[in-house]
Amino acid sequence: MMFRVLGPLEVEVGSERIALPGQRPGALLVALLLQPNTAVPTDRLVDLLWGDDPPEDPSNALHQVVRRLRARLGPAGAAVVTRGSGYALATDRSSIDAERFEAGCREARRRASTDPAAALAMLEEALTLWRGRPFGEFADGFARAPATRLEELRLAALEDRAELLLACGAATDAVAAARDLAGSEPLRPRPVEILMRALSAEDRSAEALEVYRRHRELLADELGLDPPETLRDLESRILRGEAGPPGLARADRNPPRAWRAPAPPVQSLPWRPGPILGREMELDLLLGCLRTHRLVTLVGPGGVGKTRLALEAAHVLAGSDSPVWWADLSAVSPSRVVDAVAEATAVEIQRGADPAGGLAAALGAHRGVLCLDNAETVLDALAPVVERLVASAPEVAVLATSRERLSAAQEHVHPLPPLPVPSGAGRENAAVRLFVERAPGLEPDRLSDDDVAVIAATCQQLDGLPLAIELGAARAATFGLRDFAARLHSGLDLLAGGRRTAAERHRSVRAVVDWSYRLLTEDEALLFLRLGVFPGSFDLDQVESVCADDRLPRSGVAALLARLVEQSLVQGGGGRFRLLETLRAYARSRLDPAEQAALRARHAADTADRLVALNQRLWSPEMPEAVAAIAALSADLHAAWAYAAEHDRPLAVRLAADVMDYAYERQRLDLLEWGLTVAGWDVEHPRLPDALAAAAAAAWAAGRLDESERLARRGVAAAGGFGVPAAARSVNQCACLAMFHSRDDAVPLFRQNGALHRVAGEEILALQGEISVNQALTYAGGAAEATAAMGPLLERARASGNPSAIGWAYYVLGESLADADPEGALAAYAACVEHSSKADNRLDVMLARSSAVALAADRGAPEAGLQELRHVMDQWEQLGNAAAHWWVLLNVVILLSRIGAPRDAAVLAGAIIAKQDEHPAFARDRKRLEDGLAGIRQTLGEEATEEALAEGAALPFPAAVAHARRSIERAGAALADDGSDSAATPR
Repeated sequence: MMFRVLGPLEVEVGSERIALPGQRPGALLVALLLQPNTAVPTDRLVDLLWGDDPPEDPSNALHQVVRRLRARLGPAGAAVVTRGSGYALATDRSSIDAERFEAGCREARRRASTDPAAALAMLEEALTLWRGRPFGEFADGFARAPATRLEELRLAALEDRAELLLACGAATDAVAAARDLAGSEPLRPRPVEILMRALSAEDRSAEALEVYRRHRELLADELGLDPPETLRDLESRILRGEAGPPGLARADRNPPRAWRAPAPPVQSLPWRPGPILGREMELDLLLGCLRTHRLVTLVGPGGVGKTRLALEAAHVLAGSDSPVWWADLSAVSPSRVVDAVAEATAVEIQRGADPAGGLAAALGAHRGVLCLDNAETVLDALAPVVERLVASAPEVAVLATSRERLSAAQEHVHPLPPLPVPSGAGRENAAVRLFVERAPGLEPDRLSDDDVAVIAATCQQLDGLPLAIELGAARAATFGLRDFAARLHSGLDLLAGGRRTAAERHRSVRAVVDWSYRLLTEDEALLFLRLGVFPGSFDLDQVESVCADDRLPRSGVAALLARLVEQSLVQGGGGRFRLLETLRAYARSRLDPAEQAALRARHAADTADRLVALNQRLWSPEMPEAVAAIAALSADLHAAWAYAAEHDRPLAVRLAADVMDYAYERQRLDLLEWGLTVAGWDVEHPRLPDALAAAAAAAWAAGRLDESERLARRGVAAAGGFGVPAAARSVNQCACLAMFHSRDDAVPLFRQNGALHRVAGEEILALQGEISVNQALTYAGGAAEATAAMGPLLERARASGNPSAIGWAYYVLGESLADADPEGALAAYAACVEHSSKADNRLDVMLARSSAVALAADRGAPEAGLQELRHVMDQWEQLGNAAAHWWVLLNVVILLSRIGAPRDAAVLAGAIIAKQDEHPAFARDRKRLEDGLAGIRQTLGEEATEEALAEGAALPFPAAVAHARRSIERAGAALADDGSDSAATPR
C-alpha cells in the first residue's frame, strides 16, 4: 500500500490506484497524512472540512465522511482508525511517498561526498516519486505550507542531482540538468554555478561566460543586485583558464571551500538554551544560503526566533571547524559598530579616518562567518561597514539577524516565517511540540486529544511565534490550558515571564513588540497603531482611505506602509497586507480609545462604500471580479457590521441591504442573517425593504417559510407597496414563496418583480425576473409555453455577458425541458453549472446539480444516482440551506423506492410530509412523491407503510438527513453485492 501525495492525491493498493477527488474524503485523508499515526481531534477535522459553516451535527457529519473515505479506499480503509475523540491514519511512514522522498534525499546527501555515484542513484530514485504539485488541489488550501516545503526540497534535490552528475564525470548530463533548472529558476545562483562549471568541464568556456552574463543582467534588471561572490569568482577563474575539474558535491552543513583557510582564535559562541524545535528545515535552508551567498540577512518579526536559528547555524558551522564570530548589537551605539565587530573577531585595527576600512583590511587575511545579531538597532551605521567587509574580506561570510534588511550590496534576504499551525494540527506539529516542551509540569503522555486541540488552537492564536508560544506555555501551566486559552483575547499581558536567563526584551511579548515599536518614526508608529483597525488582510487603498488624515497625509501612506513591511511589523505580498494577531492586539491596546472609535467608524463607512461600488459591477460582465473583491472584504464586512449594529443602525441597515445581492446567490447565510437582526429593530430607512428581503431569504433557507413570507411582505409594505421599485427584491421573495407553495400568484409576482427592476434601471435583475416567470410557469404545468419563451430570453442573457444571468437562463430552460427532453435538460443544467460557477453563484449551481439528480432518480442508473445524491447532500449541508436539503431528500425517496428499499423510502417520506411547511412543495414533486408512495404501498402493504410514515414523521431534520445517508449506504452496498443494477425494482 502506498499513499501518494507528490501530485494528485492517490492511494495505491496492489495494482490498483485509487484516485480521491477534491471533496471532503480527500481533504480528510490529506489531514491524516500530514500527521501519520497521530490522532487528529474531531473538532479540528470539522473545522478543516467545513470551515466557518459547520454542519448541525458535526460528529455525525464527520463520521459519514470517514465512512465514505474507508469505503473508497477498500482494504486500505482499515488504516483510518478511531482514536480517542478523533481519527488517525495508522500506517508505516514508508508507505507515504513524501516520507520516502525525504528519506532518500537525506541519505543521498549523507553519501554525496564519499560515494557520489550511489548518492546520485538514490536521488534519482527519490525524484521518480514525483507526479505533480504536492497534495494536488489541496496545495492552495490547508496543505499550502507542507506543499511549499516539499517543492523547495524537490528543487534542492534537482540541484543536488545536477551537481552529482558533474561529480560523477557526466558533464553533458550535468549541463542539460543545470540548464533546465536555470531556465525554470533563473534567479537562483546554484543552478547557474553548476551549469558554468559543467560547461567549463566540457571546454565550453565561452558558453559558460555567456550564462554568467545573462544571469548578471537578469539579477540587475529584476532585483537591482550583483551576482554572489561565488559566481563572480568562478567567472574570473574561467577567464583565467583556472576553473579546474568538477568537484564533489558539498555536504549540507559544510561551509564553502573559500572558508577553509587557517583562522585566528575566536571567542566562544553564546549558550544555546536547549534543542531547537520545529526549525530543522529552516536551519537547512539557512545553511544552504550561506553556502552560496556572502551576506545573508535573516529577517522576521520580533519573537519569531531569528537569534535562536542564527545561533544554531553558528554552532553547526563551528562544529565543522569553520571559525564563527558572534556580535550582539542590541546594546551597541552606532558610533561603536566597528569596535564591536573588532572585539567579536579579536582583530587589531588601525585607528584613523577610515575605521571601517581598517576593519576590512584586518579581516581580509582571515576566513570565517561573522554573525551580527539584532542588527536593526544600528542599520544606518552597519550597512556600509558590512559592504566594506564583503568587498575586502573574500573569505568572510556575514550572517545578520534583523527585523528589516540591511539594504547593503550583495545582500541575500532570508525571511523567517512563524511556525506553521495548520487547522487540525496534532501532537507532531512543531508549535504544539514547543508548547508542550516549555510548559512546566505538562506531561506529553498524559495529554488527551482534546488537550492537544486546545494547545494547537492557542498556538494559532499566538501566530506560531516561538517566543509567544514559550511565554504562553509557561503561563498556561499556571491557569490551566482552557482557562488560559479563553483569557488570551484580553490582550498581551498574560504573555510574560519566561526564562530568567533571557534578555529583558524577550521576557514578554509586549516587550518584544515595544522593542520594534521604539525603532519607528512618529509617523510609522501612528500608522502601525491605526492598522489595528483592520480585522484581516487589507490593501493600500483601504489604508489610505481609513488611516489617512491631517496627521497622516494620504500621499505619504504608501511609503510608510512599505517601511512597516520592511521592518517585519506588517506582512505583505501580492498587493495584500496583514498584521499578525499579536501585533494587532498590541496596536489596539496602545491606540487612544477615542481615536480607535473614530477609526472603527471610518472603517465601517469605507467598507460600506466599497460594497456599494462593487455592487454596481455585480450585474455586468465584470461580475466574477466583483464577486472576488467582495469575498476579499469578508472580514471587513463582519467588522463593519459589528460596529454599525452597536453604534450606527442606519449604516447597519445599509449593510444588510447592500449585501443582499452578493449573499443570496453565494448562499452566504452569515451575511443574509444581518437582515434578521434588522427585522427586530424599530427603524425606518430607505433601504429597509432590501434588508427585509435579505431576512426573508435567510428565513426560508433555514426552513422557516411562514416567517419568510411575513418578512417579505413587511419589506413590500416598507417600500410603499407592490408597485414601488424599492420593493423589487421583497417582491421577488414573495414570488419565490408563492412558487414554493404552488400558488397561482407566483407568475404575476415574478412579472411584477421584473418590471420593478426595469423601472429602477436594473436591467440584468429585470431579465432574471422575466426568466423566473418561466420557472413558475413550468411548475404550474406550462412547461411547453416556458420552453418556447426561453429561447429569446437565453439570447438576451448571453448578450448581457453576465454569468449569473446566463446560468439562470440555462437552469430555467433545463427545468422546462426535464419531462419532454431529459437529455436536453441535462445539457442545460451542465451549462448552468459552467456559467454560474464563474461568478461563484452557489445557489444556481446547486439548483442545477440537484435537478440533474432528480432526473437521475427518475430515469438514470441507480448506482450513479446514489453517488450524485451523496455529493449534492454534502454540498447543501455545507451551504446550510435546509429547505433545499429537504427537496433533495425527496429525490432520495424516489430512488430508494426504485432500487428495492421501500421501508427506508417510506420512513424518509414520512419525515418530508410532516415537515412540508419547511421546504418547497412544487406540484410536480408532490406528484412524484405520491407515485413513489403508491409503489411502496404495493410492496410493503398498507399497515407497514403507515407505520414507516409515522416513524419518519417523528424525525427532526438532522435525524432525517442521517436516516437518508444510512439508507443510501445500505442501498449502495446491496447494489454492489448484486454486481449490477438488474435487481432494481421498477418504478
